[in-house]
Amino acid sequence: MGRRAELLRQFFKSLERLDLGAVAELCADDCIYEDVPYPEATVVGPAAIRAKLELGFAGLERLPTEIHELVEDSDTVLVERTEVWHHATGERATLRVAAVFKFRGAKLTLWRDYWDAKTLLDQQPAAWLPEVPRLAHTISIPSAQRVKG
Repeated sequence: MGRRAELLRQFFKSLERLDLGAVAELCADDCIYEDVPYPEATVVGPAAIRAKLELGFAGLERLPTEIHELVEDSDTVLVERTEVWHHATGERATLRVAAVFKFRGAKLTLWRDYWDAKTLLDQQPAAWLPEVPRLAHTISIPSAQRVKG
């Protein structure tokens, strides 16, 4: 395992414990953290990253993360993972995430997460980030009723 892959494993252990200070310490002053489903929520720098995490993870007890794939190439690491959001109220939300991480030395300069917003929001308790609009539930249309074009 490469040096940056090991740094990311430590990073995810800190996230699991919700040690957001340790997560922010791994980020360079110009680190960009982007959640692809919400580009308007992109933040830059350790303090802004920590504040975003504190907002999103408020009410969680822990965030176990299973890494399925981790590929390191030079300063870039690609990770496929599953997070399980454990709310203090008992609710759970499971989210598959693919991510790109870029490093400069031992510091993160880019953290870009790709995930499905509907999957996450449909599982969250109503009290979690109520200002974030929930997406409409989708209805599956039986194939016999679909319009053929």
